[in-house]
Amino acid sequence: MKKRFKNIEDVNRYLSRLPKFSQVGVKAANFSLTRIKVFLGELGNPHKVLTTIHVAGTNGKGTTCHLLEAVYRRAGFKTGLYTSPHLISVNERFRILGKPVSDAKLLAFFQQVDQLLDAYQLTYFELTTVMAFVLFEHEFVDIAIIETGLGGRLDATNVLLPEVSVITSISYDHMDVLGEDLPSIAWEKAGIIKKNRPVVVGNLVPEAMKVIEERAGKQNSKLIYASELSPVFLKSSIYFQTNKKRFSTTFHEKINAWNVAMAYQVVRQLNESFTISEEDFKQAIEEFNGVPGRFEQIHPKFKWYFSGSHNLEGIQSTLQTVKAMKTKRKVVVLGMMKDKINKQIIDETLGFTDRYFYKLEGERAASIAGIPSHIYMRVMNEGDVEYMLSELKTSLVIFTGSFYFYATVKKWMSQM
Repeated sequence: MKKRFKNIEDVNRYLSRLPKFSQVGVKAANFSLTRIKVFLGELGNPHKVLTTIHVAGTNGKGTTCHLLEAVYRRAGFKTGLYTSPHLISVNERFRILGKPVSDAKLLAFFQQVDQLLDAYQLTYFELTTVMAFVLFEHEFVDIAIIETGLGGRLDATNVLLPEVSVITSISYDHMDVLGEDLPSIAWEKAGIIKKNRPVVVGNLVPEAMKVIEERAGKQNSKLIYASELSPVFLKSSIYFQTNKKRFSTTFHEKINAWNVAMAYQVVRQLNESFTISEEDFKQAIEEFNGVPGRFEQIHPKFKWYFSGSHNLEGIQSTLQTVKAMKTKRKVVVLGMMKDKINKQIIDETLGFTDRYFYKLEGERAASIAGIPSHIYMRVMNEGDVEYMLSELKTSLVIFTGSFYFYATVKKWMSQM
């Protein structure tokens, strides 16, 4: 049979043809673990030999994953990190010792599974999840940190039996799939809790916490609360009031106090098999440069930031942080999906000097027609972006909304 994957361009072409959640939403998902389990079985079940930490949650899971990876790498362990979505290149989803895997390794994977692809027809996320497990097994990582995609119970990553599970937060997101209320969403996220394996939880509202506690009880899973540390954020420093620890950080958003607290509780829970000194933990947190796309200064000269915030809780955190910054003229540029945008999110932009809206590509993208009319937003079209941005050089600008907006903003920055 003729080989179809001769170079990385062949790989990218194949991936580009697979339906993506970013473009078509739920139609690109498969809410069953049967197919991926059989596919992994064909490859020798690489996920079963990995030592993993499994992280779910509405917000904060990506940053918590990156923090854990940084801590274990700082302590001398060989780390694997699987996150989504990627911002520029699919390679970003798979990191070994903090660095995206090479094109050569991605090509080798596709050459390995070529004969299986047509038989199983995996979704984009299922396929990248399999890639992560295979790549991490081939690299003999000591520990792999795995982020869920959507939900938890039927997420492709939920074939794992992790050393510890983490549920960072629960708020309204993907209600068409996960449920219309917080207990329903919590029940889906709680699906990653495994029998006799501990679970670390972040700052959850009582109705969601009750569901998690019930699930943990049924699974005989030890429940570890980040709230036990009483984390607070003050002037870029994070404090654990319970044990008087302090970390000087580069963070802007107070939610990161909870992310660091969850990472600390995970590390403490696994300390017998993966020993991390208090000094290594502190240095890893204080040397942490943030996560691309999470309140990242996107231009080297101007006070322009990008922060992916695709639901109400995320938007509130991002925009409240910007509002507290000491600059007179503050501008928000929003690019979102139509299944995410609503009146509450638009209301959060009140108080900004100027509000701009940019329509992303794909059938899921929100258009200005979907913006509630009680708030005026200027439309930023591709043809006049450079002119509009040139007027904002002295302003504090936050580009926010979908993570899929990042590549577009990054391209604009290279032109300024």
